[in-house]
Amino acid sequence: MICKKTLFITLIFSFFMKTLSIDDPLYIRAAPYAIQYNETSIVLLFDIKAAYYTRIILYQNKTTPKFDSKPNHFDCVLVDTTRYCTFITEESPTRFWSSGWSKVCAREVSNSTEDCESNFLLEHRLPAPYNSKFNRLPPTSGGDVIVTGSYLRFAGGPNIIVNSYLGKPFLVVKGNFSDPTFDVNNITIVFTPGSGRNFLCFDDGCQNLYYYTYAPPSISDIKPDKSKSVLTINGDNFFNDTSLLKVYFDGIQQTSLNITVDHKQIQVNNFSRVDPGPMSINITVDKISIEKNFIYCFPATVTSVTSVSNLIGGIVTIKGSKLSTTTNSTLNPIVTIGDQQCKFIKSTTTELECQLDVNNVGGKNLSVNVIFDGCSSISTGVTFTYNIPKLSSASYSNGIVTLNGINLGSNNVSIIQLYDNGINVNKPVKQIQVSSDEKSLTFTLPPLKCNLFNINFTRDNISVNLLSISASLSINVANRPSVVNGSLSLDLYYINCSVTQSTPSIIVGSLPENQCSIPSSTSTSEFYQTTCNTPYGTGTNKQFTFKYISYSFNNTFSYALPIITSRTFSKDLTNITIHGSNFGNSTTLIQVQFNGSYITSEIQSLNNNQFTFKILESYENGEINITLDGVSMESKFNLTFPPVIYAIINKDNKTLSCGGIITVSGKNLLTNDEEFKVKVLANNETTTVIISDENKLIFRAGSKKSPLIVSVLIGSNLILSNVTLTYLTPIITDYPSTIKNNKDGISLLIRGISFPEIQNINANITLSSSNVPLTCNLQCSVLQNETFYYFISNTSKSISNENNNSNSTDCLLCYSKSNSKEITGVLNLQLGSTLFQHDVNFEEIESSLPSNDNDGNKSSKLSGGAIAGITIGSVAAAGSLVGCVIYFKLITRVFLFKTSTINNKNNERFSNLFIKNLTISNKVIANSSIESSSIYNSSLDEFSSILKEDLIELIVIHILKIKDDEEREDFVNRLLEEIELKKKEQIFNSTIHL
Repeated sequence: MICKKTLFITLIFSFFMKTLSIDDPLYIRAAPYAIQYNETSIVLLFDIKAAYYTRIILYQNKTTPKFDSKPNHFDCVLVDTTRYCTFITEESPTRFWSSGWSKVCAREVSNSTEDCESNFLLEHRLPAPYNSKFNRLPPTSGGDVIVTGSYLRFAGGPNIIVNSYLGKPFLVVKGNFSDPTFDVNNITIVFTPGSGRNFLCFDDGCQNLYYYTYAPPSISDIKPDKSKSVLTINGDNFFNDTSLLKVYFDGIQQTSLNITVDHKQIQVNNFSRVDPGPMSINITVDKISIEKNFIYCFPATVTSVTSVSNLIGGIVTIKGSKLSTTTNSTLNPIVTIGDQQCKFIKSTTTELECQLDVNNVGGKNLSVNVIFDGCSSISTGVTFTYNIPKLSSASYSNGIVTLNGINLGSNNVSIIQLYDNGINVNKPVKQIQVSSDEKSLTFTLPPLKCNLFNINFTRDNISVNLLSISASLSINVANRPSVVNGSLSLDLYYINCSVTQSTPSIIVGSLPENQCSIPSSTSTSEFYQTTCNTPYGTGTNKQFTFKYISYSFNNTFSYALPIITSRTFSKDLTNITIHGSNFGNSTTLIQVQFNGSYITSEIQSLNNNQFTFKILESYENGEINITLDGVSMESKFNLTFPPVIYAIINKDNKTLSCGGIITVSGKNLLTNDEEFKVKVLANNETTTVIISDENKLIFRAGSKKSPLIVSVLIGSNLILSNVTLTYLTPIITDYPSTIKNNKDGISLLIRGISFPEIQNINANITLSSSNVPLTCNLQCSVLQNETFYYFISNTSKSISNENNNSNSTDCLLCYSKSNSKEITGVLNLQLGSTLFQHDVNFEEIESSLPSNDNDGNKSSKLSGGAIAGITIGSVAAAGSLVGCVIYFKLITRVFLFKTSTINNKNNERFSNLFIKNLTISNKVIANSSIESSSIYNSSLDEFSSILKEDLIELIVIHILKIKDDEEREDFVNRLLEEIELKKKEQIFNSTIHL
């Protein structure tokens, strides 16, 4: 076809040129033997002797010159035997265009005359389109194609391009070539519909053929219609001639084809496909094939999927269609659930099984994919969720409910809710037991009113089908009826809620049948309740039969436990009566134990609510227990007896010291019964209990005058009366022979026994020139009277030597803000009617009290007549710390500790540490400015004289004898640690514990 068309065009132009040459008197034929060009340059090569081109006269068609063209010419040079002629034009490359009928001017080598009529551009060598490109292949339906490149319209058109189809219209080039802005290197060609391989000519003489093909067929989608056995192929470039069309499925040519939409749609008839997987489709149109075979997947379809437990895995069943192949038994699918692979087991076309392994993560709404040879399945909203439970059956027996199903979970993730006939809604079951394969679950049925109920099972917030179940009547004995006129309460569970007005009855043992109350219930209770009267009885496991509607239920109950509520004593305190309930009325059934011994034989009278027995002299406070017909009390009763007063045990009816101590002996003295409280009156005034235990009470009398007329009462009953006690005659056991004297005053400590009340104490020091009055503070002992009595009875009533000072019970701290300029004097001490005198010496020392600008000459007067500070005794070479109980008055409590004689090797360390730490503690609390160094180095008397009045009162009272050194040192260390702790806290408002 192409060769015929080329020959035809050549003959036409040869004939035309012959005719032209005959009429033209000047005929010069010039023809280059070669051409060299690129996108910016054209060079024609002529033989050195041959005619050559000089310029081109441009025509826009066969007859019409281009009047707007710009001048051009050929610039020729000789190189050896070749003439190189370069085409020169002022026209822009994007605007240079002409038709093949443009005339070429030529000249001979030997003649300068031009011949511009004998040569046409289309009959000589022309530059072919250079770097030409189509923006696309023309579709079979035709359309615009943009072509770019150089020399596209050098000798052609301009708006017509020769096509390869003879008898067909030329191709049209869009655009106005006369428009000075039109780019001839970028043209749009309108292709006519066609197919296969073709060519076109950009020049009018078809010297250069440009081959092209129509676009290959393409597929956009496939739509099989199983019901019509038709498969529709949508796409493009299918042309419109079925004789040129070939379609292949997996390499098999299809014979029944229709082009239902020109160029766009093919219908393949008699199509059938039953297997899943990919199908390769190839289309050829007029020998032009699709670029790449189209792969269409016939997917498996998933319509449902079962669930498994993520903790144990299991077999997943998938239902749908195309789940297996019928033609390739070796092609097994790949099954994925979420991102986990489910191992293929077997399948039919409608059902597939695969094994899913344990997955600790689990998951919900996971995708399910059955893949055959790369083709994924389809589903409509079908997803996989782990642990979807399913119940298949439920049963009830002996209070246990059993559920059967799959994926029943565990107590941690599964929830069971019971709906009791619409009354108890949403009642959870807390304890369940699940089998290891999660196919069976049991739980104890909780109390429910009605016998019919529904079970709602939920796992991981997924609820499943409800199951209904029925339970049999259950009875719970709610109480133990009393021995006499008892009433038995029964809780009824799982009754027929539609029938609740029937009257039940009870038969106890072989006794006659008795009616019970009609069962009743509140909206919040979990049961119905009925009450049945019980006959007199005792003991446990009493058989009874309960009848209600068609039910007959056997059970047992036990009578109530004996209970003791109180006890009373006869007026003469010889008998005791125990009050309570459920004692019965037979001494043969009751056993009474008191302090581990049976006293049943001592019972004088008995009824259900009380019994009386005689108090024996051997009885002490203890526990009493009652057992009636084998039933014991739940907790024993603590039985206490009234106090017994033996005597006032002050030795020889004396009372030591100014403390006014009265000691009463007896037993059961610590009683909580107000009617049996022990009270002591001294001179018809109440006294204060300061020490108490079961066998001894120590009272302090307020009166300090002899005699003390003492009475002892138990409650309001007078037990002892008119017991006369007297105070001892004052005895001084120790006083200082040397008195510390400084500018702040003087102070001294006097120890003794039975010092009188403070208003009768007069003291002064007689000097040669004057008397120095002393103010004395009295501290009384709480020592029990007999402790020092034997010492006192053998002691002279005059002043004793220092070796007796450890036997003192009372202390006087005397001081004066006046000082003495003398070195000797006489101490005068008037105690009541007794005058004591003693020579004393003065020792001058420096004041340990720092100056205070704000206080001026403020004295160290002690507030309230109490000792401000602490005096433990002399730290002289005598080698002993003597004396008094030390008494901390700490806001709301009193802390009492005792010091004792300490041997020589420890006395200085103890004294210094104790004084230093205790004083520093007081300093912190009172914000005192006392220096610790001055305290440390001060004597005890100096220390007591320098403490300010706003410090905590430290009162000297008593000595505790500690003979063991290690024990004594441990006592001191613990004391100092406690003081240090309180010092750091800066709080001294609670008792220091030792």
